[in-house]
Amino acid sequence: KVHPTQKPVALMKYLIKTYTNKNDVVLDFAIGSGTTAVACEELGRKWIGIELSKDYCEIAKKRLSAWKGQIRFF
Repeated sequence: KVHPTQKPVALMKYLIKTYTNKNDVVLDFAIGSGTTAVACEELGRKWIGIELSKDYCEIAKKRLSAWKGQIRFF
């Protein structure tokens, strides 16, 4: 656990599968450690993540890079 309110990927996958369809875009306006983004990647959903903390943004980028090779961040 790298964030105080980090959720399990399995929970986020359940919610995303329940409320979205493949190729939908999921907005996480407090991306924290990137759990929602990881779940979206695993389920074939597009995602947009916003984070105020530069530290957590870097953690999420590293987590996603480790999970899926190379992801382009803008």
